Amino acid sequence: MPENSSDFAEDLAILRDVAKEAGEFAQSFLRRGNIETWDKSKNHPVTEADLAVNELIQARLTAARPDYGWLSEETAPDHRSRSKQRVWVVDPIDGTRAFMRGEPYWCIGMGVLEAGQAKAGVVHAPQLEETYWARMGGGAFLNNVPIGVTDRDAEIGCRIITNEGLLTHPAWPEPWPTMELASPKPNATLIRICWVASGRYDAVLTLWRKSDWDLAPASIIMTEAGGVATTHLGEPFVFNRDEPAQRSLLAAGKPLHSLLSARVKGVKLPDPNWAVRPYDKTRTTEPQSMSEIESKQLLHIVIGGELKDVTGVEFEDLSAIDFVGAFPDYKAAYDAWKGAAQRTVDNAEMRYFILHAHRLLDPETGDHHHV
Repeated sequence: MPENSSDFAEDLAILRDVAKEAGEFAQSFLRRGNIETWDKSKNHPVTEADLAVNELIQARLTAARPDYGWLSEETAPDHRSRSKQRVWVVDPIDGTRAFMRGEPYWCIGMGVLEAGQAKAGVVHAPQLEETYWARMGGGAFLNNVPIGVTDRDAEIGCRIITNEGLLTHPAWPEPWPTMELASPKPNATLIRICWVASGRYDAVLTLWRKSDWDLAPASIIMTEAGGVATTHLGEPFVFNRDEPAQRSLLAAGKPLHSLLSARVKGVKLPDPNWAVRPYDKTRTTEPQSMSEIESKQLLHIVIGGELKDVTGVEFEDLSAIDFVGAFPDYKAAYDAWKGAAQRTVDNAEMRYFILHAHRLLDPETGDHHHV
């Protein structure tokens, strides 16, 4: 770990230098033309430029910080690397479709993660001549000029980056007010967030899963610009979990963020990291280190309900017990318990518990199985 690096200033300087080099390298493919392209999965194109830029960035960043881990869209997951104290997170080309079409709305996104949080980030859009950066506690900048979110505190008339079909869908219980939709709408999520961070737009809303590399480099820029970037439920992002993804994106200044989150909170979207109760709020605990995962299963069950007496453990209505899930070890159960318990802080009678199952009974045979 480099000396005196708690403020991440040195990491940010490294990221800015590498982003500039990577941007020039990516544009060399556009100048050459005839870029090889294929689908790495359905509706997810990749080009030879994505892979080459990823290789260049990885070589530069790992040479500069060999003790940092690595998380990138174009690199196979490496659990051992991702368990490091600090982790580089990289999207070598965010907005690949725009890149393929020769449009300028693509960028290179890079950041530093520590304990699941983004601490520094750079978003470099070479063809837009826009470079955004920020580090924890250091403010946010566009091309060396400080930036900040707007102070809009009303939905009507706000400038939003989202799909028109989302706002006009007939299923909304209350119609959306008139808003100004972004045009053009950048293909790159990182650019969308940065445009809100810089005040060009008031909000960005995406009601589907986004990967960590689509969010982390710009989330610290958004925070340092005075805004908020979370899921649509208002959950803070916790990056570098087992599955490096979030259920959705909502970013705006604080007053508008609260209004929009309240409007869309009823939308059910699964949390990629919580298979037991995927539509509940994300557990906000720190990510489990990949090296901490145990192979031996010790059954723990998390349940909750309203108590007859807050001083006891007798449930008011057993038919209304909330089954959170069954977990293979105490840490996983504790994380689930904490996530459930945090939702009931204003209801003293509603309590959650961890039940450790020492034995399982097979009613058919009468056998007791120790677990």
